[in-house]
Amino acid sequence: MFELLTRILLWLLIAAIVWYVFIQFIPRAYLTWLGGLIVFTFVVLAFLSPASGTVAMVWGMISSIFFKPLGLVIFLLLMSLKEGTKKIAANLVVAALLMLILTSMPIVAYWLAGQAERSIVDTEALRANANQVANVRAIVVLGDPTGLLDPSFRSRVQVSNVEEGFNNSLASRLAYAGRLYATQATQGNDPLVVVGAGPQLQDRSDEETGQAVQTIGNLLEGAGVPNNRILIETEGYDLYTTIVSVREALVARGFQPGTDGIILIAPALSISRATSTFARLDVDVLPEPTDQFAFQLESGRLMASPLDLIPNVDALALTTRVVDEYLTSVYYFLRGWVVDPGSF
Repeated sequence: MFELLTRILLWLLIAAIVWYVFIQFIPRAYLTWLGGLIVFTFVVLAFLSPASGTVAMVWGMISSIFFKPLGLVIFLLLMSLKEGTKKIAANLVVAALLMLILTSMPIVAYWLAGQAERSIVDTEALRANANQVANVRAIVVLGDPTGLLDPSFRSRVQVSNVEEGFNNSLASRLAYAGRLYATQATQGNDPLVVVGAGPQLQDRSDEETGQAVQTIGNLLEGAGVPNNRILIETEGYDLYTTIVSVREALVARGFQPGTDGIILIAPALSISRATSTFARLDVDVLPEPTDQFAFQLESGRLMASPLDLIPNVDALALTTRVVDEYLTSVYYFLRGWVVDPGSF
């Protein structure tokens, strides 16, 4: 702990010295251009090298401060104090307060989540039309496309020890995959069950990854899936690379894109993006979203209680996840990783 604190203090000291030198010898106008150039460089690198951990970390910091609700509120409050505590910019304080209230209200958070769940493609319409996928060759289970900063990523199920644990939501999806496999089996089908854990298994040793893979396999077997019908992909580090890895694994086993289809089990917030990404790779998908939010505004009826008007931290966390999903969807669209929404 002492070593970590010392390292942080040294980095802060170095940053302060560098900033002082910049202020002393470089005009402020050039610093503005320099800052803009650095931000632009990282945006370009995010497109050219999305797998870079440094780029992902810097982009995470920038988006957390300037695009996500809590960071933007703090930024506005700090900007309101730029002329000192005696000259507070009231308009920025009001803007920050309104943003914090709105993004922390459950009624707003759940409504935004409902809209996000139906973005890009209408997953409910696809589920209603089972003929969209005539030949189900696989059931694909995706983990949460989240990083270490997301509480859902750190909420883990301990199977035998902490190292082998993984996201609680993924465990429930594995059980759901078992039920869908049983349904397919009663129809005379014998699909492959593929699990793309994504970031869940990243930054682990080979031994820890092997233990986690074994645990996932055991849970699927316990849910009724035969061992020879289980495939676990560990190469993906985000949603896109996980989907590409899953598709390659399926093709290697005789899957025919454009003819064969899959049942996709993924979080409701990201299943639209996942479905559209598979579609871009010419894979027909029957989506089965999980982790849905029960609150909806439908048919002119308000399915809410007065408590849904009271701001709370859980609603703020949900709003942040929705904003992050929208930003990521825009990035996927710019990269050409998703299909044109009008093609569905």
